[in-house]
Amino acid sequence: MTVTKIIHYCNSKLSLLQYFTIRNMRQAMSSNGRTLSVVSSSPSTVIILSLAILINKVFSAPVTQTNHYPLNSLEYLHGAREKTEEWKENRWNNWFQQLEEEWIEFNDTLENEKEEWIRGNEKEWDNLLTEIEKKWIHLSRNIDSEYKRTALAESLTWNETMWRVWINTEGRDFIEKEWRQWITNKESYLYSWVSREWVQWKDEKIQEWKNNKWKLDENEYWEKYEKKMKSGKLSKFLNLKEKEKWLKWKDRNRREKEQWLNWVQTKDDIYINSKWEKWKKWKNYKRNLFYKWVDAYVNKWIQEKQWYVLVNEVKELTLPKDDSM
Repeated sequence: MTVTKIIHYCNSKLSLLQYFTIRNMRQAMSSNGRTLSVVSSSPSTVIILSLAILINKVFSAPVTQTNHYPLNSLEYLHGAREKTEEWKENRWNNWFQQLEEEWIEFNDTLENEKEEWIRGNEKEWDNLLTEIEKKWIHLSRNIDSEYKRTALAESLTWNETMWRVWINTEGRDFIEKEWRQWITNKESYLYSWVSREWVQWKDEKIQEWKNNKWKLDENEYWEKYEKKMKSGKLSKFLNLKEKEKWLKWKDRNRREKEQWLNWVQTKDDIYINSKWEKWKKWKNYKRNLFYKWVDAYVNKWIQEKQWYVLVNEVKELTLPKDDSM
């Protein structure tokens, strides 16, 4: 028997009680031949009249109000979940719209920080170039002694043409190695930093969504439900409405996850899978400046025939020393 039928049944019985109570009261009044004022002085009559008024007030409330009270807390939980399914979808849509707005702010902030980072590298670049210029005024001082002993051992017999070839190949590589190392370290830091900032931000955002109280409660309930279902503890005659709610929950979570991953992928292409165009231009511009400086350095080295300095150092490292001296 449903709750509504039970209530209607009780109401019908109590209505009869009201009828017989009032009828008996009237019979008592007529048999005694008393007026209303006299009746009110009789204790038994007052009790009967009060009971009739009380019953009338209690059961004059609309029967439909009882439909809002569930038989148990589980039924209430299910009813709330069913009523708020559309609300939960709206919450997700609103959150997702806000997410896009917050991402724009995050991206603007990160771009400003990257711009500041490049301005800092401008100063470092000037210092680096000055240090390299000072360091390679004398090329031989910055070439490893082991290299002089081995790779340059045959240079004692080289002519000017061979030295020109060497300074434009291996010699140039010694100078450019320092630049390559510097720019590689800078680029590695840039993309690691940007990627780290993005990953941290997106993880925090999706966690904020998952940590909504209603979301946590809902997931906990249905996860327990699934465990019971897998363990066979649920009845074979499973409530179809309950199963339908479970399927809606699963479908909604699937849609949310799919939408989130698609959105993240488009942003990954910005922060992880692509290069920052402004950095590429800056790096290429500085590389060209550096290579022009190296060209000037090599030409000066050849004009001043500085290989003679290098030859003398190679001789000291490779030729046997006279013990008699």
